[in-house]
Amino acid sequence: MGAEPHAIVTSAVPETIDARATDDLLAVAAHLDRMAAAWLDSLGPSIRRDGRRVAYVLVGTAEYALGLDVLVRSLRAVTDLPILLLAAGGWQPALQAPNLAVLAVPEIIKQDLEGSMAARFRRTLTKLWTFGFVSLDRLVYLDGDCLVRQPIDDLFDGAGFAAAPDLLSNQPFPVFNSGAFALSPDAALRNALFESLPATPSFDGGDQGILNALLGNDVRWLPIRDNYLRTYEPILPGAARAARVIHYSAKKPWTVVSEAVGDPALLGLDDVWTERLDRAGLMEMVTAWRRSVAESEIAANAALGRVEADLALQRRRINRLMRRVLAGLGLVALLQLALLVAWLFG
Repeated sequence: MGAEPHAIVTSAVPETIDARATDDLLAVAAHLDRMAAAWLDSLGPSIRRDGRRVAYVLVGTAEYALGLDVLVRSLRAVTDLPILLLAAGGWQPALQAPNLAVLAVPEIIKQDLEGSMAARFRRTLTKLWTFGFVSLDRLVYLDGDCLVRQPIDDLFDGAGFAAAPDLLSNQPFPVFNSGAFALSPDAALRNALFESLPATPSFDGGDQGILNALLGNDVRWLPIRDNYLRTYEPILPGAARAARVIHYSAKKPWTVVSEAVGDPALLGLDDVWTERLDRAGLMEMVTAWRRSVAESEIAANAALGRVEADLALQRRRINRLMRRVLAGLGLVALLQLALLVAWLFG
């Protein structure tokens, strides 16, 4: 995608960190903040917005590599502002874009969520590092399954915490979706988040429940066009055309398997995402799909083979049982015949 990214990865960062280790969380957050601030300062004052230190912050893992590629590509089509990619769990991305830095961060592990039914949310706590970048005047966070379709730099102009509502939440109170938000970080908020994290429950098993518990009463609501979930389309048909950010929740456009019955009806939005792929990304996705289909076929054939083997075994058992039954019936018939002869000639 152009210029090499400026990597600021450091070996001092572990791959994971326990949410109960508050002092460690704060120490790592301060370390990451210093690294990010030094990188942003190295870009010079021309890259600031109205003199303010700002950045788009993304979080990525190997599973979201294609998603991050598309997201960065879509961002660079509408903005030149800095992008800070937090590479979690030891992932080393190959992304290339101007004014892009890669910062290694630990995955935040909250033990009481490890057994959660919402298993796909367990690693989303890593985005909580965004609250530690207190040297930034403002940041805009985007999940790795987002696509930016229109300029959104104006999100840096506000203050406090801003997010769009989650229209599909099943909670009895208003809930924001944490896949995209704007934030003016400060030390008091950072400390409150990390200090309360061990005891804070999560209604969804991930970061959204935690952040709503902390900020649900202090959120400035953004319009849904700034975080338009893919799953809104059945209830708001055509509204995606006005969306500035499309959030591909829950099914990812780079995956083959559907997660819900209605997924095939939303293929048009998947095509919008796919259009952003370059040839290398498209080939990577096709290769992954072929491998996934092949593995599914192998697994299906193996399962079919096991079923056929089980049926053959059952047939053999039934045949043996039938032979025994027939043999028994033959003996009974012979006995009856013998009794009949004895009665006739006895």
